[in-house]
Amino acid sequence: MKEEIVLIGVLKNRRDLKLLLEKRWYRIPLLYAPRRRAGFIAFYQPSTFGKSGQCIRYYARIKNCEIVKRKWILPGEPDHPGAEDEYYLINLQEIKKLPVPVINKNRMRISFGFTTLKKLLQARTVMELFNIPPIEEMLSEELRKKGLRFSREYIFSLPDRKKYRLDFVIFCKSGPLNIECDGEKWHSRSAQRKKDRLRDIALKKEGWSILRLKESEITGNLKGCITRIEEKIESLGGPLHR
Repeated sequence: MKEEIVLIGVLKNRRDLKLLLEKRWYRIPLLYAPRRRAGFIAFYQPSTFGKSGQCIRYYARIKNCEIVKRKWILPGEPDHPGAEDEYYLINLQEIKKLPVPVINKNRMRISFGFTTLKKLLQARTVMELFNIPPIEEMLSEELRKKGLRFSREYIFSLPDRKKYRLDFVIFCKSGPLNIECDGEKWHSRSAQRKKDRLRDIALKKEGWSILRLKESEITGNLKGCITRIEEKIESLGGPLHR
């Protein structure tokens, strides 16, 4: 029997959830729309939802799709800068609630992704949903063994108030070090790689050093990754706090 494919989408805020439940549709900018076809769509609620965030609670079967302009979808915002942008308008059948929410326990960055309906109904965490190895937990444990002090999920704000969530931060004498764990599922995509480059450029302008570790490096040579981190810390004058 052929597996039912599920697209994981993101609801930016409570207004989007309200539109989903009332209108039974979901929108995706045509420019960023995934090319793979799916029969279902599930909806990730990020941290902007507060206590009800960082999980997947709702899903629905896709009825049909059409390409329309944003101003047609949201007529109350005719002056929006993207009013003329084209979107996929995904019309849905009944919106269903999962018996148990799929929780983003490791606070992974979520963008569009795919899974199966069977996994969606059985998974309890996002990592189970996508069969992702716990690379951040693996690195965290090794850093603790080395006695290195670090912060996880560190929020840094740029002068223009744009915020970034950094996987790991170690404060060094010559400046802060950001260590990123790049899971292959998300960071192998060209759009995400572009975002990563722009993010790194912005952080470097603010005095940050960046060290990116690939999933394959962490799972295949964790000790080598720790050595690279220690060498980077040493090049930055050593840790600020021991």
